[in-house]
Amino acid sequence: MNEQWIRADRIMSSWDDMGWEVDYTAHPLLDPAFMDKPSRLRRFLQLTHQRIVGDDRAYQREAARLVRPLRDAVGEIPPCADDVFIVSEFLSEAEVYLQSAIALLAEHARPAAQPLPEVVAANDLRALTGLACTGEDRRLRFEALRKIHLANLLLDIDHSRHVQDGPLHLAYFQDLLERALWYYKTHAYPVNIGFHIDQDGETIRYTTKPAAGDQVWHFDSAFLESPGPVRPIALDVLYHSCRFKRSVDKVSFEVVDGRFRVLEQVRWQDMRQHRSGSILSKMLRKGINNPDQIGDMLGAMFIVHDEDALDDLITLLDRGIGNPFGWRNVTDTLGPEPAGPRLNRHSGKGFRVFKGDMDILIPGRYPGQAPYRFTVEIQIHTLESFLRTVCGSHHANHLALKLRQFLMGLVPVLFPAAIYGKDWLQRH
Repeated sequence: MNEQWIRADRIMSSWDDMGWEVDYTAHPLLDPAFMDKPSRLRRFLQLTHQRIVGDDRAYQREAARLVRPLRDAVGEIPPCADDVFIVSEFLSEAEVYLQSAIALLAEHARPAAQPLPEVVAANDLRALTGLACTGEDRRLRFEALRKIHLANLLLDIDHSRHVQDGPLHLAYFQDLLERALWYYKTHAYPVNIGFHIDQDGETIRYTTKPAAGDQVWHFDSAFLESPGPVRPIALDVLYHSCRFKRSVDKVSFEVVDGRFRVLEQVRWQDMRQHRSGSILSKMLRKGINNPDQIGDMLGAMFIVHDEDALDDLITLLDRGIGNPFGWRNVTDTLGPEPAGPRLNRHSGKGFRVFKGDMDILIPGRYPGQAPYRFTVEIQIHTLESFLRTVCGSHHANHLALKLRQFLMGLVPVLFPAAIYGKDWLQRH
């Protein structure tokens, strides 16, 4: 096994490659200079602190405005301490998220990134606005604002209709899959694939008879037979999964019964707020301040044997899901001529996939309501292209991708050089 290179202290060829410049347009409270320069946003923060600093009822009212519709917060329902407690829960979640992020750093770098004790201890909005507005230390002010901003983004995610309706949309999409695909399933069977990377560092060698030292992936394969309007289709779907972005899996390597096996585990499992960490990370990396702008809130992944099977699967999906022109943002890097938008800038060398966004119309919820659209990001891998993403020593490894996204996309945002410097990341 060579998966140990997937570590923060090995993932980048040079720490000089870090892009420390950050555009704070979408997240102004994360700007290290936010409290040092005049702005109306800074004035709004100071006014909020002035209103709540010595007035418990005013504090409860401001907390209510964060968690209730405005009409209830300021009029019909009296403010209460419960609203303050709800806000404090999200501030605690922000701390859990930050600690989970720090755990992804190289071990030697983690102490330098630890937030100041005063900020860790403050899960109270009034205390944090006080630290942000009156703290003498620049790092103290920044970390207080960071905690407030992360908690507010988690609240925004909780209040997003796309997030709230995510389970409903997922269930509707899975029902469509039952009609378009699994209706044609004739039988299922288990298969173990042993695999390893070739000496060229690129090619994956795999077999149904794993040898000693192979990594092993277990599939519960489904065989589909469909008559089809043009020709019959028969294919194995080795694996499929549908996921809502609040429940994201990661891949890990474990020893089971003396054999290396690839397992799936829950990411951000320490977060109580329905695991919003993945959504929050994307918002920070992409400069998004509205969770409704995230296009892959729902996703589906399929693994088939080869490109011929991939074409057959697309044929079934195309005729049974969405509409004839419902595919958008298609990227195909499996063919000899890669087509479509560029892959993620952090994607590793040799990553191969067919993926695209499929528009799905769902009926209105009450009589007379028009149907509305939601989007599912569909990814289809061949067996070889998928095994690249779980092989520990391949450049296309998915864990390595996620770690690069964190190091190069999130570290400059959460731990800006203006506050923490740059040398702390690199072991001397």
